[in-house]
Amino acid sequence: MKKQLFGIFLSALMVMNIVGCSNTATGSKSSVVLGEYKGLAYTKVDTAVTDQEGQDKIDSLLESKATKVEDADRKGTPVVEGDELWIDYVGYVDGEEFAGGNSNNKGASLTIGSGSFIDGIEEALIGKTVGSTTDINVTFPDPYQNNTDLSGKDATFTVTIHYVLKEEIPEFTDEFVKEFTNGEYTTTADFRQYVYDALVKSKEEQAKSTQMNEVVEAAMNNATFNLNDSEVEEKYNEMLEYYTSVAKNYGVDLTTYVSAYSMTLEDFQAQLKSSAEDTIKQELFFDALIAAEKIELTDEEYAEKIVEYLEYYGYVDDQAGFEKAYDKELIKKSMLYNKVAEALLQWGVPTEA
Repeated sequence: MKKQLFGIFLSALMVMNIVGCSNTATGSKSSVVLGEYKGLAYTKVDTAVTDQEGQDKIDSLLESKATKVEDADRKGTPVVEGDELWIDYVGYVDGEEFAGGNSNNKGASLTIGSGSFIDGIEEALIGKTVGSTTDINVTFPDPYQNNTDLSGKDATFTVTIHYVLKEEIPEFTDEFVKEFTNGEYTTTADFRQYVYDALVKSKEEQAKSTQMNEVVEAAMNNATFNLNDSEVEEKYNEMLEYYTSVAKNYGVDLTTYVSAYSMTLEDFQAQLKSSAEDTIKQELFFDALIAAEKIELTDEEYAEKIVEYLEYYGYVDDQAGFEKAYDKELIKKSMLYNKVAEALLQWGVPTEA
């Protein structure tokens, strides 16, 4: 699987690895008794892709490649709020041009209403004719941070409105496909099929991820956990220490850090306590199921899966670097947990939504 399952397993395991293992707890260790985990129901997900979905994807792609061009239909029309203009301008103070006050005849883009020019210029251009030149009298703000020498001074800007810009969306042609894919696809029909196949694959991966989550949750709900309070507390404290250090790295305390996520410190601590319990439960559950079913990860499976991990995490040409950064044993555990989740799905029973 791709992103979804990596997010569930490797990222979760990274948290376990970061905060360490709870080995100093007193009393009996946390334990689990597996319940029913075969034949569990999960909801079928429709992975069909419609022609409209394919077209929407292509339209979105074409829009992302739009370019700004002159809107010939706007020549001679009045400027209105929201227009993006291509202009030239020259600014004068006391009849003299001032440094930085002109476009040097190179042209400049100005969207009316953007507030990118000093007050008065954009407002004065509204109603002016596209293609005309006009003088606009304004006063620089006081103070004027961009050039304090101009603070509070009266100025005149001579502005030439060359044209209004509009977005031009390219046509979906064989030529566009060739250029966009660097020749990998040469016809619109081939590229449309590629888009369709990619959407199907994405939906199928999403569906599998959702269904795996469903059967894992159901199997865990059927299990009986006996958590050692000291282990939970230790795991919580380790997590709390980790996030406190993260906040410190940002130069703030933990209260300020979590407020950025619209949470109070009390809410965050409660969530962290729940996460500590879930972390212990998840590892207990997967390890128990691995032992019960004697599930193993072969060298061949590792070699196959690591390619996906390297691609996802941006280590395509650096397997050694990835294994060092994420810990090879932790990566193997992630893959093994994925294999367990896939087994639960294979043992499950699909039901209609």
